[in-house]
Amino acid sequence: MSIGLYLLAKFNSSVQDPDRLLQQMSAWVHQRYSDLQPQTRQGFVETYPTLFCRLHPAAEELELSLIDLDHLRASANTSTVGPGYHIFACSLLQAWARDFDAAWLSPEETSDDYWDEAEYFFTGDQQQVFDNMTAWLRTLTEGFFDGTLEPREPGDSATALCMSMDVQFESDQLAITPLGPRDSAWLLETSRDGAKGKDFFAWWTPGLNAEYFLGRALAQMWSQVRWRPPVNDPERNLLQDVANSLHIANKLDPSLSYPWVEWAEVLEFLGTDNEEKDWVISQRKGQPTIGYRRHNVTVMLPDNWSLRLPGSFSDFNSDEDNALCALDPPREIWFTAYRFTATPSAQSFESKRRGILQSQPELLHEDENYIAEATIQEKLRKSGECYFVLNSSNVAPSKRSVCTILFENPEDREWAIGVWRSLKPGSSPAE
Repeated sequence: MSIGLYLLAKFNSSVQDPDRLLQQMSAWVHQRYSDLQPQTRQGFVETYPTLFCRLHPAAEELELSLIDLDHLRASANTSTVGPGYHIFACSLLQAWARDFDAAWLSPEETSDDYWDEAEYFFTGDQQQVFDNMTAWLRTLTEGFFDGTLEPREPGDSATALCMSMDVQFESDQLAITPLGPRDSAWLLETSRDGAKGKDFFAWWTPGLNAEYFLGRALAQMWSQVRWRPPVNDPERNLLQDVANSLHIANKLDPSLSYPWVEWAEVLEFLGTDNEEKDWVISQRKGQPTIGYRRHNVTVMLPDNWSLRLPGSFSDFNSDEDNALCALDPPREIWFTAYRFTATPSAQSFESKRRGILQSQPELLHEDENYIAEATIQEKLRKSGECYFVLNSSNVAPSKRSVCTILFENPEDREWAIGVWRSLKPGSSPAE
């Protein structure tokens, strides 16, 4: 359940080179909308060549799919970001049609499959966007009170509203949203009047105004910032983008409520040393409250494995051997997933289970249809410093993984064991 766009455009002349067209479209997005720091990639939706565009940190990708040599389909979920984003996405698509010699087909010219759920694209009525977005938000939050959503029991995870499925954040509140957790009072008030919950949306007012830049920074601070010095260029670029967005927002409208404490942290992580940093520090009061990654997160890994680890760890990136690695210096976590070539059977898994049990491993973790073993060794670097390595082999009926955790502090031993024990195999499509 969401609000978005699903539109069809017809080219005035048939496309001659689909790949070249997508490349030109990507360059056009980056050049025309550079202030938004867009990210694009080429791929496929079903069999259709597609340009995927991420235009806001809280947004799902806008998909531009060439469904044949004469037609292009645009698809976007805009309710994760808000009315301002919906109106912007429409203006982008209209500008694209002008620059690429195409025309968007009205609902009367196409099947019922194509439409703007906010009733704006072909009418220009902005109020429809606000009304539809707040009605949608009211319906979304009503689920907490009308029995649509299961009642929350002690120990249950918070319900994620419009959040990426790749990472699960933790909170003691009922709901997790792109701009922070929400308690029962907020949910109840919004379920009665969707307009009361407009702080759910990172981009409420149309235009690249102060609210846009502040919302952009807040979305990144809640879900992406690791709250430690950066360990690679993407992390440094992210922190710089946050700092720049807050700077621009404050220049445009200093009366807004700014996250001074967290802004000062970002500048410190960047090593900024100027008058702006001193001024931001002078404004801060209290303790930091923004940032899901100040706590543990659960990440999805290849073949549906999942792992719970501190949110301060970097994204998992692959090396030349396709092993995945996440860093929170001096700690490291390495992961590789394997599939068994033979057809899985209960007998073969039980044979592997018996073999592991007979080896009497130093550390053992066993569950239904899952068994894992691990050892911890102390090693010596060339510099003479000691460190520790937890090596593990983790086996499910049709697959296996290797997870290795490096740490220097002996007191991190139980932490490393806890992270390893959190590894879960999930289910695979073939199972």
